[in-house]
Amino acid sequence: MGLRGAVALVLISVATATITMAGRAQAEPPRGQDEYLRYCSACHGEQADGEGPVANVLDPRPPALTALTAKYGSPLGTDLVAYVMGTTMPRAHGTSDMPVWGRNLQSPDGSDGKAIQIIWLIADYLDSIQIRD
Repeated sequence: MGLRGAVALVLISVATATITMAGRAQAEPPRGQDEYLRYCSACHGEQADGEGPVANVLDPRPPALTALTAKYGSPLGTDLVAYVMGTTMPRAHGTSDMPVWGRNLQSPDGSDGKAIQIIWLIADYLDSIQIRD
């Protein structure tokens, strides 16, 4: 094959690997999207539009989550996480129609570390899809 052929083959391989890696980087979901889809989309919808597959049987219907910054500020943060964790509600379920996820996501030993991490990821994702004025 010769030196030029070997160099060309290496360059083609590097270019192909670079294109493949770039494609993978672009294909990765935004931070927290997987967690949102797993824990929130059944009610709030894949597009966070309040149109999840079970939304029609819930009363009241789940809200869209694309304008949370009006209530929780920008970027979304501690207030939203505390609400979803259930730490700002007076009872286990509180007056909210939404389940308290802090208890559902606790580690088997009862610690909140895992729950807080998941909910922060979801808050990061929701912050990335907010409709900004």
